[in-house]
Amino acid sequence: MKNIKTKEKVQNIKTVDKKNNHHYFEKKINLNKKKQNIDKNYQEKDEQNYAINKIVDKEKNVAIESKHRVYKGIKHRKQKRKNRNSISINIDVKQSYKNKKKIKRKNFNDQPYVNNMKKMDINQQQKIKIKKQNLKKDNQFKSRGKKKINYYHLKMKEIAIDRYKKRKLKKSSQKTIQKSTNGAVTLSKNVYKITKMIVKGVPKLVSIGTGLLLLCTIALFIGVFGALSYDTRVDSSTMNLSQDVIEYRMIIEQYAKKYNIEEYVPLVQAVMMQESGGRGNDPMQASECSYNKKYPKKHNGITNAEYSIDVGVHYLSDCLKKANVESVSDISHISLGLQGYNYGNGYIQWAVEHFGGYTRANAKVFSDDMKSKLNTKVYGDPDYVSHVLRYYHIGNGNMVTIAKSQVGNVGGKIYWSWYGFDSRVSWCACFVSWVANESGDLNVTVPKFSLVEDGISCYKNKGKWRDKSYIPKSGELIFFDWNNDNDPDHVGIVKKVEKGKVYTIEGNSKDECREKSYQLNSKSIFGYGTI
Repeated sequence: MKNIKTKEKVQNIKTVDKKNNHHYFEKKINLNKKKQNIDKNYQEKDEQNYAINKIVDKEKNVAIESKHRVYKGIKHRKQKRKNRNSISINIDVKQSYKNKKKIKRKNFNDQPYVNNMKKMDINQQQKIKIKKQNLKKDNQFKSRGKKKINYYHLKMKEIAIDRYKKRKLKKSSQKTIQKSTNGAVTLSKNVYKITKMIVKGVPKLVSIGTGLLLLCTIALFIGVFGALSYDTRVDSSTMNLSQDVIEYRMIIEQYAKKYNIEEYVPLVQAVMMQESGGRGNDPMQASECSYNKKYPKKHNGITNAEYSIDVGVHYLSDCLKKANVESVSDISHISLGLQGYNYGNGYIQWAVEHFGGYTRANAKVFSDDMKSKLNTKVYGDPDYVSHVLRYYHIGNGNMVTIAKSQVGNVGGKIYWSWYGFDSRVSWCACFVSWVANESGDLNVTVPKFSLVEDGISCYKNKGKWRDKSYIPKSGELIFFDWNNDNDPDHVGIVKKVEKGKVYTIEGNSKDECREKSYQLNSKSIFGYGTI
């Protein structure tokens, strides 16, 4: 130990060396400076954050005060309740609880009532307090809570019961529907099996009497398919003819005239379209027909297209006569004749006797019956009628006859909806296109168009446009320009030309199909689209 004397005071320091002694002092001085700097920084920060801290403190104080007020309010309410509970219930109030009637309580601050309460013993007051509290609790549970809970539960029960009933009804209805459908399916299967067995057993039971057995099978078919006896609906004019079929038109017209079915040229074209599309040496597929005398009676036996048309048209004319077809629009009888063309004339008589005519159902029955008799997998086409009629455009290529049948139609919905519009448009051009489609002339001699200007441009491009000086023919188109401003407005179909007048059939003439007439030199006529 060494004693070091300084001016201020003597310090006893443990040292080993003088050099180390010196470094020790320096470190100590530096530490003190750092502490002083840190203290200053904290003071500065405190001064800066003083305003923020002040605001935060205020918010804390406000929150604490509000919390205290809430607690004070709760305490105050509790005290009030205690004060009320401490006062006994008047007899009238007790009766009101019992009878569940609202009676005004007496003012508990009334002097006589308070004096009476003072006279009571302490024990009596406590008893009244307990009774009052018990009554209050009972009334709370009885009059309020319990009633609400019961009402809610009742409602929920009702809803649950209703739902359960509905589900049960749905399940039961589904089961009944399934049972009925399953029953119908099984019944039809059983009937089919029985009929199959009967048909198979026909050769074995020839000696017993085939006539009776056949009558039984026919009666069975009538019973099963009687409900389908009115299924005669078919869609026509949905598809166009091929160019090959159109090229045969002249030959078809020649033989249609020979066999007295001139009006049914479009029907013959539809049959050819279904049979071959106009291709091959037997376009009418008439090789197996009874009228074929030149070629072998087998598939594609005929090797001459004209002879095929001759035989096919002859046979179709017989079918239409046996089916009692009255006109080109008599679709029900035409359907019977067409199915006869496919199956043979025997079908027509069979269908008329047992079903009164053609139906899809009886066509299938006849096919199945013949398959089982002949022991083959295929017999004709049960959907032959719908397959042919999709190519059948009503009329004999004469637009005028079809246009005449539409006179009086109002609104034009048939025509613009057929064209593909969702709402009404100016439908004069749609009407002309629809008529051309029905006659089989669409995209053959008449273009499909909905705007008058488009129709004119089509005729001009094909070199078939004529100006107003031209005298038109029946079935050609007439275009009008009402304002004479070289902007055409309307189109119609030429019916005839007679005594200097042109007679027309027009759609959308005051929103109606009408027959009209104009002088050939009328200023309103813009020009003609020729065939």
